Amino acid sequence: MYGHDKNLLPVDASGALIPLPVGTTSAVPVGFVTSVPAKFNGGFLEADYLVLPWIMAIGRWDGVHSSADRINGLAFSTSTSYFGPLNSERNRFTPGIQFLIHPNIKASFEYQFRPKQSVFVVTDPATGVQQALNPFRVNTALVGLEFVY
Repeated sequence: MYGHDKNLLPVDASGALIPLPVGTTSAVPVGFVTSVPAKFNGGFLEADYLVLPWIMAIGRWDGVHSSADRINGLAFSTSTSYFGPLNSERNRFTPGIQFLIHPNIKASFEYQFRPKQSVFVVTDPATGVQQALNPFRVNTALVGLEFVY
């Protein structure tokens, strides 16, 4: 997958940029100007293995590279402790298993290993570069029961 947008920024009636994020006291946007395009690329790969006629094991890897996500996450991290990705590359690995309980009933379980996030951001006084500390993952367990009629 490849994508980009025009990265439109809001302007007020005088043509001045409105600072983001837009709040209740911000000027009313009347138009947009084009900025540096935000780009991303990535894809996914999945493998399925039929263990038994009623059991399917799966493994899926998703990867997206978007430097704009990380930059925006660091810029807007002032009012929340859960702000954005630690890296520009977001990789997620999902192992799972599916059981065919009956010809039209399926139970499934997946566990997603998600990208690292960080709570604390510090600025190195020597270089002025922002650095995220204490990264953690917000992994997800999914359980499903599907019925097809």
